[in-house]
Amino acid sequence: MSDSFLKPNSVEQLQTRLHWVLRITAACCFIGHGAWGVITKEGWLPFFRSQGISDNIAWNLMPIIGAFDIIMAILLLIKPRRIIIMWMLVWALWTAILRPISGTPGTWEFWERAGNFLPPLMLLIMGGAIAMKWKDWFSGYTEPKLDADKIGVLHFICRLTIALLLIGHGGFGAFVEKDMLINHFSSIGLPADVGFIKAVGWFEIILGVVVFALPILPILWFVFAWKVVTEFLYITDGGLLNIFEFIERWGDYGVPIALILIIHYQASQKASTTVSIPQEQAA
Repeated sequence: MSDSFLKPNSVEQLQTRLHWVLRITAACCFIGHGAWGVITKEGWLPFFRSQGISDNIAWNLMPIIGAFDIIMAILLLIKPRRIIIMWMLVWALWTAILRPISGTPGTWEFWERAGNFLPPLMLLIMGGAIAMKWKDWFSGYTEPKLDADKIGVLHFICRLTIALLLIGHGGFGAFVEKDMLINHFSSIGLPADVGFIKAVGWFEIILGVVVFALPILPILWFVFAWKVVTEFLYITDGGLLNIFEFIERWGDYGVPIALILIIHYQASQKASTTVSIPQEQAA
């Protein structure tokens, strides 16, 4: 990713780049999730059971749900429509809520999936999906130009997303003591045990709080690298098929990039304002 891409110096550049980062992020999430539906995944069965759906029916529903997820992702990439993005928001939020409903310990699974359901929300905000007419939800559209207030809202939601996904993932180690994490770190030769993943979990929780309170570029780049590496452990532990786990979590990598774009733009605007004031005074 080029340095010039990450440093938009006009609102038009920011809007275009931010839009595509979030658009690809949402699409990848649904492609990764949908692929597991098509493949079928035993780990989904508790979610169906929590809604009174038998295992036999669940196995038959999984490929249909997965195919629909992938179709929605493709449609989003071809031509975004507000109704598709709204569906992504609702469905990603519901599948995240199903984790605690189905008996998953705590709400850590829900918070960890903030990178799934908050990028569609940001796309809706950028698309002006407030007080829309019914037909506007189904037609193609041109995004209204970003203004300072909307950029500020997106900045806040990016910070919130990163904080929640880090804190949620950290809870797996610090409180749930998830065996999966031990297997992940062991797959790259680290001497992982319960004590190790608890320490990593607390580190991620603290990192999430720091990002929310102090979203500076070095920390955001560290978060980006950290999430790419730690989510890639799905592949080192479970094999190439787990690439869909990595793709499904694209929000963990895309949202830090989105926030980096916003911060660079805001810095460029502040710098240009600082330069123009002395010039006006000299005149």
